[in-house]
Amino acid sequence: MHLTVRCFSVLALASVLSAQDYLVVPSAFASQDGNHRDLVPGILGPRREQLLIGPSHLVGLVGRSIQALEFRRHAFLEPFIGGSATFAVALSISPNAPLTSSTTFQSNIGPNPVQVFQGVVTAPNSPTPTANVGWTPDNVIRIAFQQSFLYTGGTLCIDMAGDKIPQQAQPFWTADAVLQNSDSSLLDLGPGTGPTANQLGRWSFVRQSELSPGSTVEMFACGADVNFCVAMVGHPSPVPIPLNAFGIGAPGAMCYLDEIYESQFVMLTIPEVSGPAMAGFDTTFGYMTLWLPNQPWFLGVEIGTQWLELTNWNVSNGIKWTVASTMPTLDMAMLHAHPTEATGQRTVNVAHIVRIEHTN
Repeated sequence: MHLTVRCFSVLALASVLSAQDYLVVPSAFASQDGNHRDLVPGILGPRREQLLIGPSHLVGLVGRSIQALEFRRHAFLEPFIGGSATFAVALSISPNAPLTSSTTFQSNIGPNPVQVFQGVVTAPNSPTPTANVGWTPDNVIRIAFQQSFLYTGGTLCIDMAGDKIPQQAQPFWTADAVLQNSDSSLLDLGPGTGPTANQLGRWSFVRQSELSPGSTVEMFACGADVNFCVAMVGHPSPVPIPLNAFGIGAPGAMCYLDEIYESQFVMLTIPEVSGPAMAGFDTTFGYMTLWLPNQPWFLGVEIGTQWLELTNWNVSNGIKWTVASTMPTLDMAMLHAHPTEATGQRTVNVAHIVRIEHTN
């Protein structure tokens, strides 16, 4: 009898020691919807992502073994169509802090990375939310690890790559994310010309969410398929300059830059991965990216952007954008690109909200 009681006591103790617990990063969003959204690698198309989480978020995780990751759907007022993706995840302790992380994937991976998962991940069909979105099976993409990872402190690097499974229904599923608000700003300098301009004369755009030092800002334009453009970054002109003064340009075309710092040839094509940013645009896109130095001297800098279409000499609207005046304090970063790319676009003020399952 005493032996039986002792055995049951040992088993009960082992059960307590191996119990699972959860940590939501950032913790403020454990039961609160995020104010941004982003893609999960592979669900909509090929994508690699590194999510770097600083130690300020992980104090309670030191000495614990990570068993699973979960991504919660964004509280967009639409049902989400689920789908499956091939997926691989590796964890390591990065040598870089999120704010000073590299735009090169390999440089952010720490020594002795552990591949914790390789297989198929499924995004569930998720109904339109009627309240704050909970961490329930119909709202969550769950990745249960095949091998646990012991977190010992430092910046956690979650390296993920995925691709959708061919012949499956086209999913639409975006995960909750956090955007750290800043005083960055965008100002339209004047309309563009050409058939793809909207009612305000705009066919070029800048993502304001990425205008923080240390992030990679994405500028994009929409237009006709297989159309060549020149994307230009420079000093915004105080007054528009008629392009016909230089003997080029469609009627009414204006230049909104008085000095060009950098230019790049871009071909507009159908995007391989469509997502929230593409909603409402039945056209093709071209992109230009620019890394913003994570240095105090870059705070509050003003830069102008404009595109020139080479086929019919149409110009886009001009945009003046102002970098945030304070350094990000999110202590997280995301780097993403096509899985075949060695470098990617980085944000240090936008990141996924993630729930980490770990041993207690």
